[in-house]
Amino acid sequence: MRICHISDTHIGSSSHFNRGIFNTFMDDIKQDDFDILLHSGDLTQSGSPEQYEEGKQFLKELNKPYVIIPGNHDARSGGLHLYRRYIGNPNGAKVFDDAVIIYVDSSIPDSNNGRVGQQKFQLIKRSLEKHTQKKIKIVVIHHHVMPIPMAGRERNILANAGDLLDLFLKYDVDLVVSGHRHYPNVYHVENTVFINAGTFSCTKTRYGDENSYNIIEISKDKQKVITKRPKTTVTNEFPRFERRIFSDFDKHIKSIAHMSNTFISDARAFRKKHLTSALESIKKLNPDHIIHCGGVVQEGIEKNYELALRYFGDLKQKMFFTPAGRDLNYLGYHLFPEYCGELDYIYEDEKVIMHGINSSQYDSNIGFVGSIARKQLITKFLKKKDKFKVVFLHHNITPIPHSREKGLLEDSGDLLRELVDANIDLVLTGTSSHPFAVRVSNTLIINANSTSSIYQRSILGNSFNLVDVYEQAIVLYEINSLWGTRKLKGIWERNKKIK
Repeated sequence: MRICHISDTHIGSSSHFNRGIFNTFMDDIKQDDFDILLHSGDLTQSGSPEQYEEGKQFLKELNKPYVIIPGNHDARSGGLHLYRRYIGNPNGAKVFDDAVIIYVDSSIPDSNNGRVGQQKFQLIKRSLEKHTQKKIKIVVIHHHVMPIPMAGRERNILANAGDLLDLFLKYDVDLVVSGHRHYPNVYHVENTVFINAGTFSCTKTRYGDENSYNIIEISKDKQKVITKRPKTTVTNEFPRFERRIFSDFDKHIKSIAHMSNTFISDARAFRKKHLTSALESIKKLNPDHIIHCGGVVQEGIEKNYELALRYFGDLKQKMFFTPAGRDLNYLGYHLFPEYCGELDYIYEDEKVIMHGINSSQYDSNIGFVGSIARKQLITKFLKKKDKFKVVFLHHNITPIPHSREKGLLEDSGDLLRELVDANIDLVLTGTSSHPFAVRVSNTLIINANSTSSIYQRSILGNSFNLVDVYEQAIVLYEINSLWGTRKLKGIWERNKKIK
């Protein structure tokens, strides 16, 4: 199957619509032999009848099958009503012999933000269940699910991006195509390829980039994404099916206990018994290291840190901490380094390098790393090519299911892209109190549940993670804090042996 994927044409005013590049690209795609065109939203600049008339004519001139969805610009000033009149149903499924393309409207009228409500979420799920035997499954949605680099502050991600990510992975969706952020980006997440298109013909490009569109080729064993700009072409290739059955993990390298949001205090939100039981389990498991990804105390005051010292003080393993915003509140900016160590902690031995990043700010849930810290981090890791590389921070860099995605890490798109490109083996995070793991290209990203707070989202109850690193695989368990029962969360093949 060969697909032409375009987005964000923004047909409309002369200040936003680049008619010259639009005509150039149109000439190119008219000569291309693709099976279907996917337009992932923002056909128009402001959803007016005149703009829809021109957009409708553009689609007619293609003389090719197409699927198009509305974007946030199309939904302005009652534009969704006009969209139905001029274009058609913004939600549905297009079925071929071997493929199904599911498309949904993620726009919110008169807002740049995105949301897929419960009805449309169920529409996607039912369509995937109905067409589970199709060889190719594609979802088209305007707002991005995975954070996009080079697109400024992360703030317009889908409110329920985590639930959508979980759904797409569980139902083996081949492609998720989107637009919105005017910057092209491709991620291989488990076995699903997430493709974001740049803007086809809007004058608002990002970071000095050019207008662009994608050609996607799907064969039996691989998927190819070709991003075309006026003068350059970039190609990414990904395998369609990966080996996921293991008979031998080979030599054990490291074991890491991974926890978050202990919320230590004398308040009711802190579950003392859950923490003490979790620590007893950790002692029995005897991991090589313990990493705490923020939310050590409920508030950054001295009596809470004194309590934390009593709980953690007799652990024989080296424990590494990174702060959440609440850890730095009040006197926490002074107390955290005194009781927990450096804000950006670095550990290294002959096989592993682990680097903590302080992503938190005073009196705020919003996280930020920044270009200087990102550059320093990547520079350190590039010099350690033969070691297993671990990054840990509080804020999530991929969406978390069962929580509202608020873009809590402002530069998550840039950080995720840089970590993946640097082939970081493991990233540990601790927001949203829900255990979740996903592999993006060669980088496994794991979020921890709350270990001992009443605020947690796991059906297993309060928990922590145990990460076993082998030469051939990484194995993740979620372990109940109170009872010590464990649940296997996943096994991921290692891409490179540690020698």
